[in-house]
Amino acid sequence: MKRLLTLCLSTVMAAISFSSCEETKETDDRHNWEERNAAYISDIAAKCDISLTEKDAGVNSIFRILSFKLNPKESDHNITTDYVYCQILAKGDGKECPLYTDSVRINFRLRLIPTDNFPNGQVLDQSYTTQELDPEINIPASFVISGLVDGVATALQHMKTGDSWRLYIPYSLGYGKSNVRNVPGYSTLIFDLNLVEYAKTGNPLSLK
Repeated sequence: MKRLLTLCLSTVMAAISFSSCEETKETDDRHNWEERNAAYISDIAAKCDISLTEKDAGVNSIFRILSFKLNPKESDHNITTDYVYCQILAKGDGKECPLYTDSVRINFRLRLIPTDNFPNGQVLDQSYTTQELDPEINIPASFVISGLVDGVATALQHMKTGDSWRLYIPYSLGYGKSNVRNVPGYSTLIFDLNLVEYAKTGNPLSLK
């Protein structure tokens, strides 16, 4: 009995030790979170071609779009916090873009910046669970653009039906400085976004 108890205690201590290591690893993953996110979005901004717009950008090129809430005629915009940075993954065949008050159906995946535990960025939310987007089998989610974070709302007003973009959104155009549900404060957001359909105010989206 004494030997069995000793074995049980050893097992419990090992489990506690393992759990402690896991907690430490998770804590380290968010160490200097604000600074690391600022550095990440600054690096993306440095790779951005400021001469490009969504109209002339090619696949995989990175361009920027000023937050729709800011006046483009002003010249003192902060290069890292006032813009959403966009990378075109695929171009659709749509001709027009939705407005802020429109409804949309989108495929999306939201990630945080890469870390030791999540080299591709921790996935926080998604509308599809396949490894890669498959428009033939994935079911889009429906939203009103006005209900989305500013960075996503800004990009959608420049996207056409069928477009797939990767968005890099500074915290100021995302969830801000405070923790919001499972999103830590000061988080740069990485959105893979595919616009399937949009409908003007008062018109329904398709049911498919």
